Amino acid sequence: MPENPAPEARIFFANTRFERMARRPGGVPREKALGEAQAKIDELKSDFRVWLDQELHKLNAALSKVESDLTDNASLENAYRNCTQLQAVCGAMGYELVTFVAGNLCKIISTIMTGAAYDKEMIDCHINAFLLAKTDQYRAMRPEQVPEMASGLRRVVELAARTSIAPVD
Repeated sequence: MPENPAPEARIFFANTRFERMARRPGGVPREKALGEAQAKIDELKSDFRVWLDQELHKLNAALSKVESDLTDNASLENAYRNCTQLQAVCGAMGYELVTFVAGNLCKIISTIMTGAAYDKEMIDCHINAFLLAKTDQYRAMRPEQVPEMASGLRRVVELAARTSIAPVD
């Protein structure tokens, strides 16, 4: 029995409502939209410092509750949530180093959630790093620009991971 060659694939593009709307005339040019978005971010930056201080205060409060009651899982989850929020928002607002510190602290809190012991020195190390990273002098720096601090915080995360039951990413 002769084999029939496979028919050539027919490529077609879906004509969705979104695509039709995107092709319509009008709208805002890309450069103008980006400029307006950047202006809005710059406007929000003045209020951002207040927000950042409030979030760091909430994080400290949650971690203090965990320190006084190591079985307080709700406070531990609140601390983790605050930390992930700091990590998610701070980079967009130009606080690169705060984002890095928050990411490391999230890993440490995660290890505590999986059974590692609460180590006050590890937490305090990151809280102090937050206080430095949010200053005008350091906030826009990337971890590569402060190698001693970055490598030290990474070593602390590795140490926390060794004491954890579950592996840390």
